[in-house]
Amino acid sequence: MKNTIKAFGLSTLIVMLLCTMAHSALVTDGLVAYWSLDADTIVGQDVKDVVGGNDGVITGNPVAVAGKVKGALEFDGSSSVDVAGTDALNFNGKEQMTVAAWAKPASAEPVVGVVAGCCGSIVAQRDALSWALRFDGRNAGNEFEFITQPGWQGDAGFGAPKLPAGEWHYLTAIINVNKKQLYVDGALVIEAEYTGPMASNGPETDIGHASDGGFVGTIDEITIYNKALSAEQVMQNFKAEGLGSVTSVSDSGKLTATWGKIKSN
Repeated sequence: MKNTIKAFGLSTLIVMLLCTMAHSALVTDGLVAYWSLDADTIVGQDVKDVVGGNDGVITGNPVAVAGKVKGALEFDGSSSVDVAGTDALNFNGKEQMTVAAWAKPASAEPVVGVVAGCCGSIVAQRDALSWALRFDGRNAGNEFEFITQPGWQGDAGFGAPKLPAGEWHYLTAIINVNKKQLYVDGALVIEAEYTGPMASNGPETDIGHASDGGFVGTIDEITIYNKALSAEQVMQNFKAEGLGSVTSVSDSGKLTATWGKIKSN
């Protein structure tokens, strides 16, 4: 009977641990901006940056909808969230950064561009004159691209294939000194040499639209880091549901104490 109780207790503890680890929290080291786009972070036309004070203002009429994590905004190719930005978002002369977002394209060509197919900015800085994570339909097989300055590095080739319409996928773009990377759903898709440091005219950042066009679809959970995330951290963010885990068993001592009681019985 005693062994049965222990076995039951161990099983219960394992379930508790699995539940606790089911969803990780976002990496916070180096996190300088996080727009969750949840309903409680949007008041009127104002969109709150949860961590960095880089609040934005809505232009046009993006629609608040259910997101990958809580709420999100659905963009029509002309609407946007415009962020004036703080010094923390100024990457001029820097050698590392990471930008990531969940995106759900509305169609196979989710773009309202200034030229055919170009370009559907998901998130961009200085109207793509610094960097942009965007859709460019001119680049067959590499449509979801990450372009960076100086020299428009990555334009016409550094990207991931089209994402299926109506499906959520997690894009992560990284600059790490002399290389750049693009991940989709936590997996590395492409890596290339990068000639830096980064060039930018300022911290202004746009979500959903830039001067070269806008994204048609839903965007959620945009994060920007002043460091290059590791592969493990990219995967952690892919599995994350915001800044906090789903289960509130935050004190590991509680689990230790629970196991201690099971053993003593």
